[in-house]
Amino acid sequence: MHAPGNPPASPSPGVASTSSDGRTPANKPVATKRHSKFYFDNTLIVIQVEDTLFNVHKYQLLKSETFSDMFKMPKRADGELEEGSSPERPIVMEGAAAADLEALMTVLYASYFSSHQPTPEASLIIPAFRLANMWNFSDLRSYLLPLAETVLSDIDKIVFAREFDIQSWLVPSHRNLCERPEPITTDEARKLGVDSLLLISRMRELFRPAGLNTRAGIFCERCIGVSSANCTQECADCHQSTYPSYYHITKNHNASTTTTLTTKINEWVANGFIMKE
Repeated sequence: MHAPGNPPASPSPGVASTSSDGRTPANKPVATKRHSKFYFDNTLIVIQVEDTLFNVHKYQLLKSETFSDMFKMPKRADGELEEGSSPERPIVMEGAAAADLEALMTVLYASYFSSHQPTPEASLIIPAFRLANMWNFSDLRSYLLPLAETVLSDIDKIVFAREFDIQSWLVPSHRNLCERPEPITTDEARKLGVDSLLLISRMRELFRPAGLNTRAGIFCERCIGVSSANCTQECADCHQSTYPSYYHITKNHNASTTTTLTTKINEWVANGFIMKE
């Protein structure tokens, strides 16, 4: 594999040597052709995003419809340097963040760094997809979308789906958050925003599994949600040893409840993410 940033050098016309039977004359140039896939353009292009300059290979940028169209524009006739040809005359890209371009280039050049593969996480995938979508890197976008669906948490999927208008992710991700036993954290609440947070809160109240905390009486272990064990174990809450010990059984939603929950979230999405009072 060639070194990063140093694609294979342009092949020069080969020189044929005399064959063993003497039929090929020595020093006769051999006609060559450029390989359709592995003849790289070694040109470097300077891009400015915010206050940061990037110097990247043109062949990487040609994967973008935006840059491909830009490079097809007629050359300047006044002798001035072309945009992107030097740090003094970069291609200035508005509406993007330098950190996002760093993420995009990290993904584009990932195949060259076989021993230092980036971790596919939200902090890399989301900004890389943002620019792949903005500048129409169609192949990269097609690669990142299913990766995002696999790797991102439900919280990040909701953020992602809102930004890039992927409606099909909203309902299952919100439903999973409504059904999970853990509460929404402060950081998650900030990411979700008021509308999603209100939906999840309402749905959790409406479809909370039946509990016994407000009822007095005698109940069996199955109904009260515990099972006992005649041994000493550590409490998961206070971490003290206890005998006998009790295992808390989490009550999940049944299929009917999940279906009803899905219907209500679908209605919320169709209603423009507004809860009906």
